[in-house]
Amino acid sequence: MKKYLTFYLLIFFLNSCKKDTNVNMVSTSILSDYIRSESNQYALIKQLIACAASTDMADPEQRTFPISVFYYPVNGAFDIKYFEINNLESDYNNYENYAFKDLQHVPVFNGYLGRFKCNVPSDSWCIVTYKTPGKLHICNPIKIKHYSCPTLYAPQVISVRDDGIQPGFSWIDSTTSNNAIYFQVVSDSANNLISGTYTYDKQWVFYDLSNVVLNIRTVSPAPSLLRSKKYNFTLMSVSLENWVNLTGSKVFETR
Repeated sequence: MKKYLTFYLLIFFLNSCKKDTNVNMVSTSILSDYIRSESNQYALIKQLIACAASTDMADPEQRTFPISVFYYPVNGAFDIKYFEINNLESDYNNYENYAFKDLQHVPVFNGYLGRFKCNVPSDSWCIVTYKTPGKLHICNPIKIKHYSCPTLYAPQVISVRDDGIQPGFSWIDSTTSNNAIYFQVVSDSANNLISGTYTYDKQWVFYDLSNVVLNIRTVSPAPSLLRSKKYNFTLMSVSLENWVNLTGSKVFETR
């Protein structure tokens, strides 16, 4: 009798452990539960720059992964995660509606930025998180509008004004009414990010920060360009919902 009792107790113990493990795995796949489970070690910080766009026509993987979710990882960022709402009608401000999706993130501009390439069957909302020591960073909800308002890839709207090593950039934006801010990146021929700036204006001069509202590369000395070198200018027009309405890039050469 004692032998049977020990056997049943062992089975009960193993089943209990198995059940607890499954519950833990399921609960942390929901964003609200994930935040709660990490709250003892990581303070929630709503400071993470991210946006989403339709993958541009030059990307050969567009048919498989038509959406790119871009983010800026600060120094020391780790455990980068992607969460998504399955139903557009769900409350996008409620973290209980976001479920973790195991997507591979890839470097952009040789790792200065990152992105998730994903495929969703309809318009949706998503959120990116990552950790730094003692902090859990989370971005504002991003509305994926690939089906209702696909990103316009239009490099032809960008103009570059030659001025030696301080060129000026301007652009014409037919989606102005839907945009909140403009993101500009200057990169070299090896795709290294030299500058990353945000403006409310449809123009910017390298490296004039007088109309810059956010600078993601603050270094000393300030970034500079070399003469007679080719560089690339990339533009993103971003809406209040963090969806990229318009994007494009243009190669230019300094004098």
